[in-house]
Amino acid sequence: MIFFDLFKGKKRKEEEKILQQSVAEYVEEGIEWKIKKRQEENEKEDNTKELKGEEYKPVIPYDKDLEDIKLNLSAKKTREEYFVFLEENCGQIVECNRQNENAKIEYQAVTEYLSDLQKIERLEDGERKIVEEAAKKIVDLTREREAYQKREIHTSNMRFRPLRNYEKTLMEDLKRMRECEDYQKKIRNDMRQLEAEKCSLLHVYKDVNKRQKELKQIAIVTSAIVFSLFALFGVFLLGNEEAMKIPFIMTIVMAAVIAGYIFWEAYHNRYEHELTGKKINRAISLLNKVKIKYINNSSTLEYSYSKYNVENSMELEYLMKEYTKAKEQERTYQSNTERLDHYRNKLIDNLNIHGIKDSEIWLYQATALLEKLEFETMKQNLESRRERLKEKMDYNLQVKDSCYNNIHQVLTEKSDMREDVFSLFKKYQIQL
Repeated sequence: MIFFDLFKGKKRKEEEKILQQSVAEYVEEGIEWKIKKRQEENEKEDNTKELKGEEYKPVIPYDKDLEDIKLNLSAKKTREEYFVFLEENCGQIVECNRQNENAKIEYQAVTEYLSDLQKIERLEDGERKIVEEAAKKIVDLTREREAYQKREIHTSNMRFRPLRNYEKTLMEDLKRMRECEDYQKKIRNDMRQLEAEKCSLLHVYKDVNKRQKELKQIAIVTSAIVFSLFALFGVFLLGNEEAMKIPFIMTIVMAAVIAGYIFWEAYHNRYEHELTGKKINRAISLLNKVKIKYINNSSTLEYSYSKYNVENSMELEYLMKEYTKAKEQERTYQSNTERLDHYRNKLIDNLNIHGIKDSEIWLYQATALLEKLEFETMKQNLESRRERLKEKMDYNLQVKDSCYNNIHQVLTEKSDMREDVFSLFKKYQIQL
């Protein structure tokens, strides 16, 4: 239990530290904005502004350990050393004046800022509720706006430029692209079939030529055999004519049968050769027509793809969905902007009614109006900063008075240097 309490306490301290850092950041931004505004007002009016709200009254304590410019006046010094001493003190006075002028502007900004916080703190419950409701809407809508700004998809994306240019014909182009892709598939299928048929016919054509060559070889071989038999029978015929009639007749019949077969096959091959040739030519003609269609359709598709910078209709459809989503988000963003402006004006108007001088700052610090701890931390930071500014201005006045005392001592010791002092005052634009 003790360890749990220690862990919880440590975690609370870390959260408070983070809160103080975040509060310090936008308090710093608010003060810088107020200082800039105050400087612009000073430049326009071209005169010194008196502090408004809580008037600053410097308290100058005596500090023996104050580190400023010292000179041992009891020792003998040259006129040049006195002059250098006087010039250094004048420079210190000018620097103190400059630091105090800047500090006064910042002090006034912090005072006005703190005064606004006190006015908000004194609001009645009903009035505070109206302010908090407007602040809550601003915080919620700002978060939505930031989430939108961090999104990866924007209509300004380069991929969406063609879609923006041809938004009116987008659906028609997508439909036409799909039709062309489907037609492209059919054409490719037809081309494959015609290519397969052409290859098959070429194979038949070659087979016919091969059979024709084989018939020629058979005819040659048969003729050689028949002539050889006739020559052999002619030799045997001289001795016995009756005995050689039958073989002679059989050889003639065999030769006639083979010749008939050869002539029939040759005729059949010639017919098949011509028919296959015609079929091949027709297949090539159809294939060429389909290729022309394929080229034209491919050209149409390539133009459509390049028009939208896509690879296919699926990619275009995906881009269309993303583009539609981005447009919807833009409409939401526009609505968010209008509502945010409405609540910002509402918050400013309500704060102005209650005398808040710089109500615009609270547009960027709306969370402080909702979180009491953050509001109190902000108030403490401003009070602490104002105290530091008081100390800074007191210190500068103390140094400045010390420098004036040094100059007075020099004039007491060296009255003949009065003109030198006046010339230095004029040079450094020091008002007496």
